[in-house]
Amino acid sequence: MDLLLPADRALGGCDLFHHTNYWLARIGRGTRQVMTIHDLSHLRDPAYHLPRAAEALAAVLERARKVCAGFLVPSETTARDCEELLNIPRDKIFVTPLGVHAVPAEPARSTPYLLALGTIEPRKNHARLIRAYARLRTDVPLRLVGQRGWSCDAVLELAEATPGVTWAGHLPEEQMRAELAGATALLYPSLHEGFGLPVLEGMAAGVAVLTSDRDPMREIAGDAALLVDPTDEEALTAALARLLDDEALRIRLAQAGPNRAAGYTWERCADLTRAAYEAVLA
Repeated sequence: MDLLLPADRALGGCDLFHHTNYWLARIGRGTRQVMTIHDLSHLRDPAYHLPRAAEALAAVLERARKVCAGFLVPSETTARDCEELLNIPRDKIFVTPLGVHAVPAEPARSTPYLLALGTIEPRKNHARLIRAYARLRTDVPLRLVGQRGWSCDAVLELAEATPGVTWAGHLPEEQMRAELAGATALLYPSLHEGFGLPVLEGMAAGVAVLTSDRDPMREIAGDAALLVDPTDEEALTAALARLLDDEALRIRLAQAGPNRAAGYTWERCADLTRAAYEAVLA
């Protein structure tokens, strides 16, 4: 399997090349290389990936470890994983957290609803969330928004069979922001992430957020979200009930979210990325 994309002819001479999404370009000598590692879930939780995909990722990263002078990661959690699982020296790892733009949006609807964002795949934990929601016996519906992922059929069948649950599929960004702006709460109990951008988007939108008590979601959310063990369905049910019943909690989280999200900007991401480039070139 050829892991290198033939980019050397098109590039000509350059001082630094940034591989942004787990693929390596063929680069000539004299050019420093860096790679973004978004997460290492294929090593940390291999059951949540197709075996062939996990093998391909492992092969790419093994080569990248040999040829790249630096690695950009979105969180301290992923930085620690790179040290532990790939044996990358810490001085080669640069944390460049993602950002969010707090763009106002008109709510999609005025009636209460719970919103879960994310690709429908095992790692996002939709099955446990749906089963936890089913125990609530509430009139507040649960809307799933996200494209089909691998091994999604069972989850979509469960959603269709569970009263109150609907799946909207993938939505354009503007419509997605409207859905988020109108939600009673954003639910993101993912089992593993490199960053967890929907958590940040929910906080920036001023919506109460429920997410996993695991890094990096805890790292991003701080005390501006309700944290829960994503593997404990009873705990998920209790947390959902608390969000629906405790208006004061929802208001506190909705007010704390934008302040927390304000520290995560694309300008800061760009500055840290530039600093990483300069450090590698130096």
